[in-house]
Amino acid sequence: MNHTRIGLAVAGILALSLVVPCRAQSSSSLIEAPMPAEAGASAQPGDPGGSMGVYPVERTPEASEKGPRLNALDWSMLGAAASLRVLDFTSTEKALSQPQYFHEAILPQALVKNKPGFAAFQAGTVVLNYGAYRLLVRHHMRSVAQVSQYVYVGAMTFQVAHNYQLLGSVAGN
Repeated sequence: MNHTRIGLAVAGILALSLVVPCRAQSSSSLIEAPMPAEAGASAQPGDPGGSMGVYPVERTPEASEKGPRLNALDWSMLGAAASLRVLDFTSTEKALSQPQYFHEAILPQALVKNKPGFAAFQAGTVVLNYGAYRLLVRHHMRSVAQVSQYVYVGAMTFQVAHNYQLLGSVAGN
């Protein structure tokens, strides 16, 4: 159950993505508004905004537009990663029921033998994966998020398949 390489790969990808600068907003997106002195001086006597002191308000583009949304491919990859975490949890729990054959090599035994703590750890990795994916998508790095998710799902698939293969070979003896 070797998750160290996966963790290092994901950490490297996240570190690399945080170094890439975010897209800066251009100053041309703000609404050009006249200065207060100009608004009163250029108004006609019948103009409702002339002498009343009503001035145009600048609208911030951040408040009106939201970041990119997750599409079906994004949700399917996040769902696959979460499902693989559940399968990793069940394979580890099954292996712990036969301690003469298996020993957790990566995680501390105190964590693995504490079922609620181990479940919280697995749930935390799912939440962290989701948060990192959303962060990358929000900063317009969807391709980096997808590539890292492909690597993560591939490595977890290999590990879970290996775990269940070992469990199947011991059960057959």
